[in-house]
Amino acid sequence: MIDKIKSKMNKKYATISAYVIVTALIIFVLARATFEIEGVFKAITSVLKRIGKMLTPVFIGIIIAYIINPFVAYIEKLLRKVKFLKFKNEKKYRSIAVFVCIIVLALVIFLLFGIFIFSITKQFSSVKFDKVITAISSYINSFSESFRNLEEKLKALNIESKALEQYTAQFSDTITNLLKNFANNLPANTMNISGYITNFAFGLIIAVYLLLDKDYFIKYGNIFLKAMFSDKTTRKIKGYLHDLDSIVSGYIRGTLLDALCMCVILSLVLSIIGIKFGILIGILAGLCNLIPYFGPIVAFAGTIIFGLLNAQYSQVIIAVIVLSIVQQIDGNIIEPKLVGSNVSLKPVFILIALLIGADIAGVLGMILAVPVAAVVKLILTRVIETRLKKKEMET
Repeated sequence: MIDKIKSKMNKKYATISAYVIVTALIIFVLARATFEIEGVFKAITSVLKRIGKMLTPVFIGIIIAYIINPFVAYIEKLLRKVKFLKFKNEKKYRSIAVFVCIIVLALVIFLLFGIFIFSITKQFSSVKFDKVITAISSYINSFSESFRNLEEKLKALNIESKALEQYTAQFSDTITNLLKNFANNLPANTMNISGYITNFAFGLIIAVYLLLDKDYFIKYGNIFLKAMFSDKTTRKIKGYLHDLDSIVSGYIRGTLLDALCMCVILSLVLSIIGIKFGILIGILAGLCNLIPYFGPIVAFAGTIIFGLLNAQYSQVIIAVIVLSIVQQIDGNIIEPKLVGSNVSLKPVFILIALLIGADIAGVLGMILAVPVAAVVKLILTRVIETRLKKKEMET
């Protein structure tokens, strides 16, 4: 009897001890986390960035599959109408449609890349680099000379400025460091380009499998929703997904078409005006149109810099005027027609989304920042509307 009581007491004390130890550990971990919360956030951010880097080809594959899926569906529909193409296996229609779209996409990319490389080699072969280097040196010297003249005038007026002296000394050091960094980072940048190409190639392969097995993913997605949620919740989730699809698909496809249009228009305009590297600037500016506000910046900056370095002063003035007109047409006519009003975000929220996207996933994050922000806005709007309806019903 006494042994049984002792046994029960031991178990009781063991349980209490276990609870005490676990509680103490939790308090210790929370205390450490409180004092080192910055380190914890850095660790979490580092892990997320690493995971994002590893899954980049998967994200690229999903994006490619999502963008070209309507074209695949359209070609599949056309193939089913062709009389001499009768397959017992229904999946063959989709397989042919997928491979046709992927081949067309690859050809378009190679064509753009070929034009890009051709324009670069042609322009570089016609550029006299000694003149460009001389022009850069003269610009640097003129800036430095302006600083020195200003410094001498201030001294003549018995005004001494240590800050100006520091700026004058730092200016030449900054330019020198920039040139050195450019030369040192050239191999690393080349490796980055090869990394982007590899990620895109793997993304293309993943996109093929996603498109081929689209029905499979939809089927098991519906099964998962039915298994995990009630019918009411499932309907709500499907409603959300439908709205998200209309927002994201409209924005991404419209933005891509707008970028393609601007690539062609800007390249033609700058080439006709006679700006050096006009095709290169046009293609880069058009592609940068995928990121809000970046397209016009690249177009104007590229035109002014390359125009001034090649002493094309009159062409630069004409190009700036024409680019201003083109950007107005794009912003007020082309983009609204292609993209529509699916994404209604204020400029400040777009800039915040771009900064967050750039920090998380670089260029890809900046491209996806706006549609993701629009999705977040939609979800928050729906949640707020639901809450308000509940409050109205309660009153």
